[in-house]
Amino acid sequence: MKLAEERETDEREALKNQKNDEERGKNNIEKVNEFRAIVKHVMGKDTTPEERANITTVDNSAVIPKQFVNQVIEIQKGYGSLKQLCDVIPVTKNEGTIPVIDLDQNEMAEVAEGADIVDGTFVSTDVPFKCAKVGLIQSLTSETVEDAEVEMENLVKKNFTNIATAKENTKILKVITDNATVIEGAVDYTDLENAIDGSLPSVKAGLTTITNVSGYVKLKNWKDAQKRPLNLITVDANGVEYFHGHAIVHVEDAMLPATVGKNVFYIANMKEAVKYCDRNAITVARSSEAGFTDDTIKLRILERFIPVKGSARSIKKIEF
Repeated sequence: MKLAEERETDEREALKNQKNDEERGKNNIEKVNEFRAIVKHVMGKDTTPEERANITTVDNSAVIPKQFVNQVIEIQKGYGSLKQLCDVIPVTKNEGTIPVIDLDQNEMAEVAEGADIVDGTFVSTDVPFKCAKVGLIQSLTSETVEDAEVEMENLVKKNFTNIATAKENTKILKVITDNATVIEGAVDYTDLENAIDGSLPSVKAGLTTITNVSGYVKLKNWKDAQKRPLNLITVDANGVEYFHGHAIVHVEDAMLPATVGKNVFYIANMKEAVKYCDRNAITVARSSEAGFTDDTIKLRILERFIPVKGSARSIKKIEF
């Protein structure tokens, strides 16, 4: 009887495991089919009613599944994207306005003892935005769905990610450079430290120093009169680099040019300074620009976003 009970228990466990495996397999198939349905749609292949139900379209383009886009975002972070430093605002249309509190005009007035407190409202500005289209057009050479699925995945994760990240950074940096207050007469890193320490308490906690490769190398390897390293840049356990207690990031010299013979640095509370309007969708479609010059399928992969100025009070530019 004991052996029979043990066999019965083993059989129940085996059936339970088999059921779990079937459920996991079913979920995996559904996830694969969602992306494969898009591939078949782009290639002009016939899709089943179930596959068509899984395809979401925006402006006649198929939206890449959310879980796939999340993987692309992780890769973008690895390529040095500045997007995560900004205040990312999801938008549902390509053009419109977003309300931004004007922190420069909202001051707390002093109230004399015994006087009435004056009612007031926050001053806000409706900032217009128009999402820019960023992407690429490339040929899809594969003729089978299986090969096309792999090829399209590589195109999105590698080629498109590089292009999108570079464009994102360029547009974000333009907001910073166009709205910075220049601090004159700086001679060394102590002026940069003074600019950070002199920032308003309400913005200081979120300050980030942005520089190019040349400026980063200058700070990283700064030595005293006895040629001893000052270790101005430190790294925490998560690999985040800091200068004077605040995060520091660097980009290519071409993206953040400096005056000849000097190094350039910007400090800003990025969450406050840059409002990043994100359409939050990567779309793929047959390119209307392709024409009939050859028998290959031209893919058009697009992302829509635009960074706009929030409050410029924290943005400072220093060169030395």
